[in-house]
Amino acid sequence: MRITEIEIKNFRGFHKAHPINLHSTGKNVVIYGENGSGKSSLFLALKQFLSSYELSHTLADHRNIFADPSDSAHIKITLSNGNPPYEWSESVIQTNAPEILAGYKFSGFLEYRDILKTHTLAPNNNQVNLFDLLVFTLLADIENPFTTPRQTFSQHWATIQTKLPKDNRYTRDITALRQELQQFNNGLNALLPQLTAEMTEIFGRFEYGKVKLTFEPVSCFYDSTRKAIGGQEIRLTVEFANKNLQGQHPNYLNEAKLSAIGIAIYLASLKLKPLPAGDLAILVLDDVLIGLDMSNRLPIIDIIESHFIQNYQIFLMTYDREWFEILCEHFADPNGSSWKAFEFYCADDNELELPIFAERTKGRDEYIQRAEKYLQVHDYKAAAVYARSAYEAILKFFCNKKGVPVPYQDKPKNLKIDQMWTAVKNYEKNDGTCYVDSKTASAIDKAIRKVLNPLSHSRPVSVYRREVQYAIVAVKRLQNELK
Repeated sequence: MRITEIEIKNFRGFHKAHPINLHSTGKNVVIYGENGSGKSSLFLALKQFLSSYELSHTLADHRNIFADPSDSAHIKITLSNGNPPYEWSESVIQTNAPEILAGYKFSGFLEYRDILKTHTLAPNNNQVNLFDLLVFTLLADIENPFTTPRQTFSQHWATIQTKLPKDNRYTRDITALRQELQQFNNGLNALLPQLTAEMTEIFGRFEYGKVKLTFEPVSCFYDSTRKAIGGQEIRLTVEFANKNLQGQHPNYLNEAKLSAIGIAIYLASLKLKPLPAGDLAILVLDDVLIGLDMSNRLPIIDIIESHFIQNYQIFLMTYDREWFEILCEHFADPNGSSWKAFEFYCADDNELELPIFAERTKGRDEYIQRAEKYLQVHDYKAAAVYARSAYEAILKFFCNKKGVPVPYQDKPKNLKIDQMWTAVKNYEKNDGTCYVDSKTASAIDKAIRKVLNPLSHSRPVSVYRREVQYAIVAVKRLQNELK
């Protein structure tokens, strides 16, 4: 089961109604959003909608402050099961439906601030303690097999809290509490090796061979001196180059490794939940790789494809344009049949910041369409920029798919587009003929001199309509031949 449409009205950054169509099949989504464009509001809309019934959220707490008091606010989500949209508003709550509750249980939401929780040093003892994060968030909905009747770990912990004795003279109550704590410890300690295995597999995709991760056993106990439960600790043992970092890995590992560990912990916890066939499950990642260079971002593509794309509807969000283009190029081809891409922007309307967004097609077609649009309204400079963007995207796509050899650069951004064009222009088919016709090559060479060369965009002289039109036609011809 998948989400086919999302309608958000007067929720946080969304002023008025905004429908987002994900196709009748419920496609995966890549979203680019500048600051204030509504990207984070969409993240919260999905998260709060699925958890609203279980966690007793009220939509009024998230109402857009600029909305007319007489105007309603709601989130409506349509699923691929054929039912009418499920609504969460100030007057209607339909999030207690079994399919929505299942979505809450099996879905995952991860943003950069969440990752910080996995390597925040605990006060006073200068070590990372993951007890609260695992018991009350990541593993909260997993059943403890040692309980009768079955309870989830969060439910079992709540039960334990009710059994704290009022006085140490209540020996029978203390014995019962210790039995409950032993069941709790047994359940977690049976689960942690599975979590470690999944975490190690996901973390291994980042190829940090010198780092090894394991969880220490849990040992909660009744502290009769304090009349409280002690041992509320889950320690992550991190070895780096065969050296145990003694719970202080945030002081020794760089940001890339710490982020990779955090991502591995969160995503591994999802793998522990057996997902029934046909249930709703979404994975929403909102800029979890912020601040990392591209080599440390690319493994997330492999992780998604290897572990989640089969069973989850994916939402990837970012404010980084370059990363967005890489995601679109990777996931949208060859036909983009299971993915959609959206660009979110912020527009001003009577001094309000309003989200505006548009679906985009594959980058090469999108750039050409924009070039033609700007040509029609006589903005030749903008048309020239988009024509060049289409030209670059076409070359990069072809080189990537065909493995066209290009001059080596230690940093990919230093590769000049004219070097790539030379390689593509001379690349031959199996029969010895070139993919690019000689007339097309000549047309592109001419367009490069007049329009497609970036230096031409800063010329003091005018960019003429005929030159830009000629360049667009040449780029379209190149695209058709390379297809």
